[in-house]
Amino acid sequence: MKKDKFDQKKKDIKAAGIKTFAVYGFYKTTLEDIAGVLGMKKNSLYYYYESKEALFREIIDDEITEHLQVLYEIIKVDISADQKIIEIVSTLSEFIRQRTLKYTIRLSAYIEFGKVIRKEFSDFKRKESEIIESILKDGIKSGLFVKHDTKILAEDITNLIPAMFRNHYVDSDAEFVHEINFEEIVHINKRLINYIINGIKVKN
Repeated sequence: MKKDKFDQKKKDIKAAGIKTFAVYGFYKTTLEDIAGVLGMKKNSLYYYYESKEALFREIIDDEITEHLQVLYEIIKVDISADQKIIEIVSTLSEFIRQRTLKYTIRLSAYIEFGKVIRKEFSDFKRKESEIIESILKDGIKSGLFVKHDTKILAEDITNLIPAMFRNHYVDSDAEFVHEINFEEIVHINKRLINYIINGIKVKN
């Protein structure tokens, strides 16, 4: 099979996988479910992916790669460290919002995805934290922030954003994630981050 046709088929399978995972969740979805969406036999999928876990990992890897690239670009922008932190928080929140709108995910499935991602994609969380830590260090170096444990604070900020979303999701009676009031969550996140930033700023 030519590479372009092979790559296109993988795209089709990933698109079908996203739709199926969004409806049934990670654990209940089977390769047979995904094959059914495509009108294929399950055995045919093994030519492209050895398991649903491998398919899910590639789907998430694609999303993570795109997301991290945006975060790395923020580091290069010529703005102050506190503004960069706010921009990072806004980007993290928007990343979560766009994915839920794009895929029309059931709330139960999305909560499940979060558990799988936290368990299987710890490297993603580490990279997010490292990006934030680098900004905090630059803020100290420039004299904007007081000296503090940048590693711990970066980890706390990295944990805070998805935790706020999870808290709203768990307490919600909504069936789909896009029914959640994202603006309220984003507003709370920004308010908390502003408290944190003001707490580490050098007082004139």
